[in-house]
Order: sequence, then structure tokens, then C-alpha cells
Amino acid sequence: MPDSTVPPEDAKVETAPSADPRAPVVPFVPYRGLNDRLIEDLIDAVKGVLRKEASDRLRDVYLIGDIEKDPARHVIERMRELANDGTRPITLYINSAGGNVTDGLAIHDSIREIVRRGIEVTIVVQGMAYSMGSVVLQAASPGRRLAQPHAWIMIHEPAKWAGWQSTSAAAQHLDRLKQMQAQIYQILATRSGRPLRKIIRDTKRTDFYLDATMALEYGLIDGIVEG
Repeated sequence: MPDSTVPPEDAKVETAPSADPRAPVVPFVPYRGLNDRLIEDLIDAVKGVLRKEASDRLRDVYLIGDIEKDPARHVIERMRELANDGTRPITLYINSAGGNVTDGLAIHDSIREIVRRGIEVTIVVQGMAYSMGSVVLQAASPGRRLAQPHAWIMIHEPAKWAGWQSTSAAAQHLDRLKQMQAQIYQILATRSGRPLRKIIRDTKRTDFYLDATMALEYGLIDGIVEG
């Protein structure tokens, strides 16, 4: 009996057509739409985390060097920008020998405005806060005037803050000088808790230097930053 699995000799056997060597070769492109979307979402999530971390870090502001028009403008603009961006605390670091009275008062008043809005502002002295730097320091939120262990603070007669060596040398500006003196003495007395007459006596015709420990005892700072 013939094997039924073997086709007869005259049977036609269909075979797959051979590939045309002249046909163009189309590369295989896998479907990546879903994977691409997942990768993009992952990248966006990472960018969001990095933006948040950067935003947290950038809520530090630095007042380094003399207090003059341009540095004061930079500090004021940056503080206001951060205050408008959110209510998280802001930290201002000071390392300044002082400078112009009106520029320093502008920084002080701008910070006090932010504090009144309910945003905590910490001011940390790094190195020194002399002259108008010591006045800017007083603008911090309650309990947030800080100094590093080896920082120094200096207060003195406001006539010197105005760029004059004595009140008598500034006779032509006497009225304005007296107003400045009253403003600055009141700021120092209010925040330190010292009687106004003591502030005037300690700063009259001399530079009154205090290290961090002395400044804490005097009432010009609220704490010393360790470490």
C-alpha cells in the first residue's frame, strides 16, 4: 500500500515565493511610544524634585561686603521675590563692615515688612556685622537673630554711619543726622531690650565691639549657631 503521506510524483507542491533581492530592506522599528512616555514622566518627576530642592536652598540670601545701593537693591529684590514665592522661612547671612545709612535702613524696613506678613526671617552673622550691618541684623523675626561662634558685632555713634567722623563735622546736616540717630538708637534699644540712654552712652564717640557671647548678653542677638 502506498504511503499516503508521500505525495504522488505528479502532485504540485506549493512553496513560499523566494524573496526578491531587488526589494528595499525596511528596518524593524519596535513600538516605543509607551516606553518613551514613561521615560518622559520619570524625567519630569526628577526635575520637579530637583527644582524643589533648589528652591529650598535658594531661600538663603547673602549680604556680603559694604552696604551700598547695588548690594542693598539685590538683597531687597531677592527677599521680596522669595516672600512672594511662598511662606517658607528665609535666611539672610551677613558679613559686612557696614555702609550707607539709608541703604541699610531700606534693607531693615523691607525685611520687617516681610516679617509682618508672617514669613519667618532668620539673620545669621558670619564674620561681622558692624555699623549698619548691626542694624540690619535687628530686622529678623523674634528669636531669629543669630551669630556664628566667632562672629563680631559693632555698634557706634550714628554720625559715623552717615560717613562723618563726628556730629560737629556734619553741622550742615544736623537735623537729618539727629533724625537718623533717633531712628537707629530706637531700633537697637527696642530689639536689645537695653535702655535708650545705655545705647547712647555705649556708642557715644567710640566703636563698641562685642563678640558673639557678649552680643548675646547685651541683647543684640538671640542665639549662637554652633557647628
